[in-house]
Amino acid sequence: MDNPNDIKNPELIMAMKLLRETNNEENMLKVLTAILNAKLILPVNGEIKDKMQFHAVTGNDGKIYQVVYADTYSFNEAFGAANQNGLVATFMDLADLVINEKSKVNGFVLNPGKEEVIFGQEMIQAVVTQLVAEGVVPANNGGAEGTATKSASSLSNVKVGDPEALPEGLGNATIELGSSFEEVFKITIQLMQYEGEDKPKWLFIVDHNGDSEEIFGYLSKAVGPYLAGLDIVMVDGDSTFGKQAATGKIPVYAK
Repeated sequence: MDNPNDIKNPELIMAMKLLRETNNEENMLKVLTAILNAKLILPVNGEIKDKMQFHAVTGNDGKIYQVVYADTYSFNEAFGAANQNGLVATFMDLADLVINEKSKVNGFVLNPGKEEVIFGQEMIQAVVTQLVAEGVVPANNGGAEGTATKSASSLSNVKVGDPEALPEGLGNATIELGSSFEEVFKITIQLMQYEGEDKPKWLFIVDHNGDSEEIFGYLSKAVGPYLAGLDIVMVDGDSTFGKQAATGKIPVYAK
């Protein structure tokens, strides 16, 4: 008999399987749609909040990813009869863990070794930014203890403005990256800052017709050495937030 407290996300599991069979934007969108309304499970060691240790793995790219499970079945299958503690969390809880300036992880991996979908930091930030701009950030239901989860109201106040000047090399690196991708036809650079945060972030608004994760990944590496110590956020130019932030602005790169 099923336990009524079990976490079940059949739509998410199905979307992950489809993505593993055919990795394209349509199937990734299905995964994102499902995960935004899902409760997930983080395996943890320790019972005292301040002493909790989360599980992480190193990916083929050398980056560190938080381990997360999509449902109770996946969690139990991974740990068998072991007495493993787990915390229930939402996508926004995980986003806060990853995006936090003190975080040591570069994203999270969902159901490692099985359906396995990796959510990188850049993609997570782009999703959060778009959700906030469109006012559709899901409610924090049963978030993981110990995380600094921001509510939709605290995230919604985002200031965007023109930088006085770009750091040396940033403009050229952006132009070179844009020129190397046929799919990229415009890149606009702004500064953005969430209310309550001390430092602004670079906001890259990218108009393209390619794979967002791939383009954002290459762009992040290309401009990384020229960011002057600030974090970077990348959004699609055709997103609601992207359109608003780029209106009336002169792009750094345009075909």
